[in-house]
Amino acid sequence: MKVFHRTYFSFLGVIVLQAVLLTVLISGSVGRSQDQESYKEAKAEASNVYDNFNSWKRSLWGLIVDISKSKELAGMIAAQRGASLSDQLLSYIRRITAQSGAEFVAVKSGWSQATSVMSLTDVPEQDQIPPLSSISDLTITKEHPYVEVLASKRDLYLCGNVRVHGSEGKFLDLFILKKVDEALCRQLTGNLNSKVVISVDDYFATGTIGGTEFRKWLGKTSLTTSYYVLDNIQEDGIPYLMVIQQSGPARIAGADRTESEATLYVCSYFSLIDARNKIAFINRSILAASLVIALFTALVSALLSKAVTDPISKLSKAMSQLKSGKKAILLDGPRRGEIGELFQGFNEMSAQLDADKASLSAHLREIVRIKDYDDKIFDSIQERILVIDSVFKVEKANKAFLDYLGVGVDAVVGKNIDELSINLFDAPIHESIRAVISGALPSVSQTRRTPAGETFEIKLYPLLQDSLVSPSGLNSTANATQNLMHCIMIVEDVTRRIAYEDKMRQAEKLASISILSAGVAHEINNPLGSILANVQNLIRTERDQATIDDLLIIEKETKRIARIVRNLLEFSSANKVESSVSDLNEVITDLLQLLGYSISKKSGVEISADLEPNLPQALIGEDECKQIILNLIMNSLEAIDTAGKITIETKKASDGRVELVVSDTGKGIPMELLPRVFDPFFSTKAEHGNSGLGLSVVYGLVSKIQGTVNVKSSEGQGTEVRILLPATEGSVS
Repeated sequence: MKVFHRTYFSFLGVIVLQAVLLTVLISGSVGRSQDQESYKEAKAEASNVYDNFNSWKRSLWGLIVDISKSKELAGMIAAQRGASLSDQLLSYIRRITAQSGAEFVAVKSGWSQATSVMSLTDVPEQDQIPPLSSISDLTITKEHPYVEVLASKRDLYLCGNVRVHGSEGKFLDLFILKKVDEALCRQLTGNLNSKVVISVDDYFATGTIGGTEFRKWLGKTSLTTSYYVLDNIQEDGIPYLMVIQQSGPARIAGADRTESEATLYVCSYFSLIDARNKIAFINRSILAASLVIALFTALVSALLSKAVTDPISKLSKAMSQLKSGKKAILLDGPRRGEIGELFQGFNEMSAQLDADKASLSAHLREIVRIKDYDDKIFDSIQERILVIDSVFKVEKANKAFLDYLGVGVDAVVGKNIDELSINLFDAPIHESIRAVISGALPSVSQTRRTPAGETFEIKLYPLLQDSLVSPSGLNSTANATQNLMHCIMIVEDVTRRIAYEDKMRQAEKLASISILSAGVAHEINNPLGSILANVQNLIRTERDQATIDDLLIIEKETKRIARIVRNLLEFSSANKVESSVSDLNEVITDLLQLLGYSISKKSGVEISADLEPNLPQALIGEDECKQIILNLIMNSLEAIDTAGKITIETKKASDGRVELVVSDTGKGIPMELLPRVFDPFFSTKAEHGNSGLGLSVVYGLVSKIQGTVNVKSSEGQGTEVRILLPATEGSVS
C-alpha cells in the first residue's frame, strides 16, 4: 500500500505542482503587467498632483504681483495717518484677496507696530483656527513678490508675501496664507485610488493619509534626487506605490523665534489594492481548476493502480521481514513483465543475502575474538602504556596505567596528557612526542623523577599504520614517516631498579675506598704518632711563647689528622659489629646531657627529643650508637647558621625494627647533591674544616648490622635522616 500511496500522491503532487507553477507564471506575468500599468498611472497622477500644487503657488504669485502694482492700494497707504490701520484700508485688502482661495491675510504696518489678521472664509470667527503661533513668524526677506512654504505651530501654509510701498517711505507688508491641509491635498487629486501627503522633511506631514511610515523611511534615508519612486510602502495596512517629488524649500518658524530651512516633498500615493485583488482572483481561479483536475486524476489513479500496488505491497512486506533478520524468503508472484523480473531479482537477492549474512557473522566472530585477545594482551602488560594522538590526547590506556592513577577509562581516554594527575609530562616530553609522531626520531627514552621520590623511564615509539610501512623499513624514502599521527608511550616504574643500582654503586664505591683508606691510615698512623710525640716534647721544653703557640697549632692539626685517620680505620673496618644491644633512648638522653654546654654556646639553636617509651633495644653497640647519633647532631648543628631547631625522635617501626629520626631546620641539601651524601670526604661544609666522613661512617655502621639509612632534604627547608635498626625480640627498654 505504501507504493500505491506514493504513486497516488505523486500524481496529486504533479498536478498541484503544475497548478502552482501555472499560478506563479500567470500571476507573475499579470503582476508585472499590473505593476507597469500601476507605475504609469501613478507617474501620471503624481505629475497631475505636482502641477496642481504648483498651480496654487502660481495663483498666489499672480495675485501678489497684481497687488504690488496696485496704485489704488499705494495711494491708500500714503493717505494713512496715525499708527493704526484704517478700516477702509483693511476692507480694501480683504476685498482684493477674497477670491484667492486662501484662508487668511495678514497685514503688518511698515511705519508702526500695527498688525491685522483677517479671515477670507465664511467659517464663523469662533471656529476659525489661529493661523500662526505669532504674527512675528511672518517676515519679508525679498523686495519682490514671492511665494514661500511656511511651517508654523505644526501647521503648513502656502504664503504669498508682498511689500507695497506708498509715498513718504511708507510701506505695507501683506501675507496671503493658504493652509496646506487634508482639504487642500484632496483637491490636488481626483483619483479615488490616489492619496496625497505634503511633507517637510521628516519634521511634518499632512494630507489625505497619515504618512507615518513615509516619515520613518525618510528619517532613515537621504534623498539625493528630486524625483523618487518607492515601489511598495504600507500605510494603515494598505500597500501603495509612492512617487516623491521635491518642491523647493520650506521655512520652519521655531517657537523660540529661530528659523530653519527644510525640503518640501509632494508625495503621491497610488493604491495597489485593485491590482493585487486581480492577481489574487486569477490565482484562485487557477487553483480551483487545478483541484478539479487533481480530484479527477485521483479517481482514475485509484482504479488503475491496484494491479501494481498489490505485488509491490507483497514485496514490501517481504523486504521488512528480511530487514528484521529472518532467513531467506522466496516469493511466488508474476512470471512476466517488469513485476515478474522484480520478483525474480528479489528471490535471488534474498538467497545471496542469507549466504552473505552467514559469512559476515563468521568474520565478525573472528574479529571480536582477535580484538578481545589483543585487549587482554594490552591490559596484561605490567608497564603503563598510553596511545597518544598528534594533539596529545590519550586514545587508549592499559589497565596498569589506570590502576596507577586509580581512575576509570573515562577519566583518561580522550583527555590531554597534561590533564592527568601525574607530574611526568613536561615540555621536553611534548617535544619528544612531536618528534616521534613526525618521524624525526625513531624512538625516545627519558627518565623522570616525581616529587614523591618515584622514578619512571618513559619510552616513546611511533604507531605505524599499514599504509605507512614499506618493505625496506622505516628508513625508506618511500615510507611517508612525516604522516605518522600516533605515538605509543610506555611508562615503566624503575624506582627499585634505580635504588638497587645506586646501592650497588655505593657499595662498590665504599669497598674501594675502604681498601684504600685502610692502607693509607696504617701508613700514616705510625709517622703521625712520632710527629705528635715530638711536638708535645717540644712544647714542654720550649720557653719562647711565640714558638709554643706555633707548636700548639701543629699539635691541634696533628690531632685532627689523627682523628681523620681513626675515622678512616673505623670506616674501612670489615669486621661485623659485635652482637651487643643498646637502649636507644638512654644513649640519646646521655648524649644530650653531655652536649648541653656546647649546644648552648650556639645561641638560637633548640634541640628537642620525642622518645617513645617501652622501645625495644637496638642490636648495635652503645659506642657505635653514640657515634651515629653524635655525627647526625653535629651535621645538624653545622647546617643551622644562626637559629633553628633539631628534633630527635624514636619509635617502633611497623616491621618490628627501631626507628631513629634526626631532623633539623637548617639550610638543607640541594637536590642534585643528595645522591652523594654518603660518599667519603664529600662535604657541603668544607669551609668549616669538615672531613666529609660523618654520614659515610654512619652509613657504614648501620649497613654492618643490616640497617637502612634514608636522607630527605629540601634546599632552604632542612634535612631529615631516618635510620631503621634491628631490634631484639621481647626486650623492652
